Amino acid sequence: MSIGSELLSGQITDTNATFLAQECAAAGIDLIRVTQVGDNQESLVATLMLALSEADVVICTGGVGPTDDDLTREAIAEIAGETPELDSDLLRELESFFANRGQDMPARNAKQAWVIPSSETLANPVGTAPGWIVRLKNGAHRGTVIAMPGVPREMYRMWREQALPALQELAGGHAIRSVTLKTLGIGESAAEDVIHDLVLRPHPIIATYAKDDGVHIRVTAMSDSASDADRMLATGISEVEDHLGKFVWGRDSDTLPSVLISGLERNTATLAVVELGSGGAFSGMLTSVPGDDLTHPLLNGRVLPLDLSLDHEEAHGRATTLAKQAREEAAATIGVAIVISGGFDERNVLHGHATVALDTANGACDVTQTGLRASIDDMHRRSALHAADRLRLLLARQLSPQ
Repeated sequence: MSIGSELLSGQITDTNATFLAQECAAAGIDLIRVTQVGDNQESLVATLMLALSEADVVICTGGVGPTDDDLTREAIAEIAGETPELDSDLLRELESFFANRGQDMPARNAKQAWVIPSSETLANPVGTAPGWIVRLKNGAHRGTVIAMPGVPREMYRMWREQALPALQELAGGHAIRSVTLKTLGIGESAAEDVIHDLVLRPHPIIATYAKDDGVHIRVTAMSDSASDADRMLATGISEVEDHLGKFVWGRDSDTLPSVLISGLERNTATLAVVELGSGGAFSGMLTSVPGDDLTHPLLNGRVLPLDLSLDHEEAHGRATTLAKQAREEAAATIGVAIVISGGFDERNVLHGHATVALDTANGACDVTQTGLRASIDDMHRRSALHAADRLRLLLARQLSPQ
């Protein structure tokens, strides 16, 4: 349950529901419904009652702030038949939170120190709104309600550090292990075809997801024994990697830019980039990685305007020339050129190609083309991904600087 009238008015996007859906899938938790509800206690109570009639656990985000329209606690208390009371320990923690910032706690924030007899508090190390876990065991409503803040960075940490472990304990101590493998250069349908035999098996659970940085493959293992879950997970990962081979570029929190920069540093390689028509998307990807500008492996980057007079054959030669020029002018190990060719239709959709050339100091030049039928933004993103894919494959071959 995502709680907040701003969700219903379209003022903000419900990213919390997406995050929790992905987390539940990774943990092997069967998610049956996602609901949005406004800041109205009657609506909250009715929605909670319906959810508890359908599921064992209801996860709520939002409505635990200090204002009058933050009503999640009141709704849960009403269903539990209990009265909220001020918890003195929580109140002191809230007062300390503000004091450490040189502020007096506003009186209305005392509401965030409320508890009910059946609630267990979830600490909030990065905000003022504690969460609740409430186990309803008596009366018409049975089940577990988890209430967390709606602020994403607060909710993410509370979920991973406290709520999810509590849910796993509630499920009987089953060990759940999950890893996401990230791939590039292969579509979701093609990836699923390659690992089809693995997806059909009941254990471990393997699922594919199309993402902006490629196709993600989630491997989830569940067992009564932690060692068995670890073993099943390791086997599943190995099998997926064996099937998909060079398409796998990272895991879990790995990002494509950081993997590319690490690959360049590992090979003591430097890079010069020129982009014709791709809006600097690839250079922007590389420079998004935090670090020391003085030691960044990207030595030079140029962005040139789109040339609609190029056909895809001319783009091949242009990219080859630009990649070599970029490398030589910057005295870099690798020169990368991206050249967009084609034309736009009446809907401003490009019909053309992205040509990527990688020129190396040993005289080799890798040139590839991928077809594009995309909006300008999507064209920028896809051309940058194609260049990233070609560069990571080159770096994986352990390029030796000349």
